[in-house]
Amino acid sequence: MDHTTDGCGADALVRAAEAGDAAEAARLLGRGVDADARDTEGRTALDLAVCAGRADPVRLLLAAGADPEQVTGPYREELPLVQAATRGHTGIVRQLLAAGATPDRRNRLRATALGRAAAEGHTETARILLEHGSDPRLPWRERTPAQWAARFGHTETARLLSA
Repeated sequence: MDHTTDGCGADALVRAAEAGDAAEAARLLGRGVDADARDTEGRTALDLAVCAGRADPVRLLLAAGADPEQVTGPYREELPLVQAATRGHTGIVRQLLAAGATPDRRNRLRATALGRAAAEGHTETARILLEHGSDPRLPWRERTPAQWAARFGHTETARLLSA
C-alpha cells in the first residue's frame, strides 16, 4: 500500500508529530491523513516523533494504525524501535513493543534495539527489551550487546546484559 497523501497533509502531520503537537496531529488524522503517510522528504510522523522523543504523538499515531515495524530514517535504513532504543526513549520503546514491534528485528545496518541501547548505555531501555524477549546473545558487528556496553564504559548496562 502506498502511504502517500496530499503533500501538505503528510508534511503537516510529520511537523506536528515531531514538534510534539498531539492536538494538531489528531486533527490531521481526523481529516483523513494516513498515519503512515510520508512527507515530501520520505519521512513519516512516527519516524520523527520517535526521534524527537515525543511520546504523546507516538501513542496517537500507533492508535491510529501507524505501523510500528515501518522502515524509517532519512535513508530508509532504520526502524522505530531501534531509533527509540538508541536515544534511550524507554517509554516509547514500551509503546512500540506493545503495538507489536519485534524486539530483535534488525535495521538495515544489522543492529538490534538491544545492541544500540547497550552501546549507548541506556540500562532501563535494555531492561525493558530483555523483558520483552530480546536476545542478549545476538551480535552486531561481531559484538554482543554486553560487549558493546563494556567497550563504551557502560558498566551497569554491561552487568545487566551479562547476568
